[in-house]
Amino acid sequence: MSGYFVKAGKHAVLLGCLFAAVQGLQARSTSFDEDTAIVRGLLDEEGENYARALPIFLRLYDRTGKTEYLIHAARLGMGVEGAQKRLISRLKTWLRRHPKATPVRQEAVRLLVLLYARNGALDRAYRTAKRWLSKSTDPKDLILAATLDVDLKHYKEAVKLLESAYGRTLDEKTLLQIATLEDRYLHNPEAAITLLESHLRMHPQSDPLIYERLIGLYARQKRFDKVLDLYRQMYDRYPSEALKQKIIKLALYQRNFEALTKFLQRHPGNERLLYSLYKEQKRHDKALALAKRLYAQTHQPRWLAEEAILLYEEAKAKKKVTPNVLQKFRALFDRALKEGADDSLYLNYYGYTLIDHGLDIDRGIALVRRALKQQPNNPYYLDSLAWGLYKKGECAQAKKVMEKVVAAGEIKEPEIAMHRKKIERCAQK
Repeated sequence: MSGYFVKAGKHAVLLGCLFAAVQGLQARSTSFDEDTAIVRGLLDEEGENYARALPIFLRLYDRTGKTEYLIHAARLGMGVEGAQKRLISRLKTWLRRHPKATPVRQEAVRLLVLLYARNGALDRAYRTAKRWLSKSTDPKDLILAATLDVDLKHYKEAVKLLESAYGRTLDEKTLLQIATLEDRYLHNPEAAITLLESHLRMHPQSDPLIYERLIGLYARQKRFDKVLDLYRQMYDRYPSEALKQKIIKLALYQRNFEALTKFLQRHPGNERLLYSLYKEQKRHDKALALAKRLYAQTHQPRWLAEEAILLYEEAKAKKKVTPNVLQKFRALFDRALKEGADDSLYLNYYGYTLIDHGLDIDRGIALVRRALKQQPNNPYYLDSLAWGLYKKGECAQAKKVMEKVVAAGEIKEPEIAMHRKKIERCAQK
């Protein structure tokens, strides 16, 4: 019998009757016929045979006059084809006999409205809802009345009713319904935005759907700063890797490096990107500390090379490239190369610096040539080679290499343009 009890649990009065029937069938009391009918009706309902259960509960109502049977029959009748008309008639008669406002009467009104709507009589459902439900203090009544307003395209009236219901419950499903009506049907997205923003300020632990709806509204208006801010707020409460990637992509698209840097500082896991952001923002002290930490964690030689570059760039920015700085720079790069760093970017950087400062031109050229084996047509590497040959006085060779740079169209940078002029003058001599 446990299955029947679960089903009947939604209807406390009927459950009590069923319990009495099962416990007292042997007593053969005067309530036996009623109890037996209840059992049969609930069994049919449990088997989802609503068409057979419905007349049983109507007979129970007719014989006993107990309102709970009529209410239960009306609920069943929602799913029985062709049963709505007679149930509407029964409910209207009952409502005339019970004019006093009670919770049971209010439930009967709700069912009458639903039966009208189920029977296709939307106008009658609407009039009944306006008369009995629209001024109710019960959110269920207000939402039901609003649903009919939506069906009849009375969107402003629906919004008012839903706002009244939301004000009593702060229910987020109701809030989303209001936002949808304001945006899609009343063409007032700003009202939807204001409503959702206000709710999130008061209730930051809201369902992610609230965030997503507001994000969608902002995205349509191309207010990506607001979208990014909401993504960050949402991530603080509902962290996920997918959401994190959305934040990263949007911040990079906006080039909002400062906001992204702060986000990654608070949420570790993307240290390489954070390192790139530090470099982009010329925050050499932060980048240097992170490079050291990454080398300690991974023992990858590239981080020694990065540390050397940062050390040099910081001194260069301050115009303090001293012999001591260059000594540390070389020591770090030599260690990186010894431990296996072989990326063309690092080979060229180290080689060019050795050439430009006249520290070891031959070794610098050798390193640049190693870089060119990886990228033979890289104009920046070719420029480094040409500059090294120039420094050695091999101007004709330097000019030939520089011509490849010019052919690539890479002479817009002032440093490369200066190299070209000097090399051409030297070659003419």
